[in-house]
Amino acid sequence: MTEPFGRGLLVEDGDLVFEGGDLAEVTGIKNLVQALTLRILTPLGSDRFATTYGLDVREAFTTPNSVRVVKELLKLNLVSTLTADPRVSEVRRVTFDDDPDRLATDPGGGHRARISRRWAVVVELDTVAGAAATLRANVEVGRS
Repeated sequence: MTEPFGRGLLVEDGDLVFEGGDLAEVTGIKNLVQALTLRILTPLGSDRFATTYGLDVREAFTTPNSVRVVKELLKLNLVSTLTADPRVSEVRRVTFDDDPDRLATDPGGGHRARISRRWAVVVELDTVAGAAATLRANVEVGRS
């Protein structure tokens, strides 16, 4: 049976995982979430073999903008980057750790984001196979 979300090598903390001396594989929705997370953690243009792969954060962090504008630019780039994957049908929601609905569950999130200049982003999306997926990653200033 063909996996609708493909298969890949399992990556944990940026390293390949070995199980019993062999490279561990990941399939299904876990493979999709891993692939999309790696895509947004890769600065756009940093892969010399796929120069259009990755998340573009330059405009958000290199031009003088308010926090609100920076977050909107990041949201637009996240949606654009994630929907470029043919397995994604729609990005339903993008939230940052200092958004009001997230602060209700983690009151210190906004303060940590402003001090560290890093936002924890949560993206909720729908796949072409009808499954829902959620991915989490940190978007940082000066990463590109």
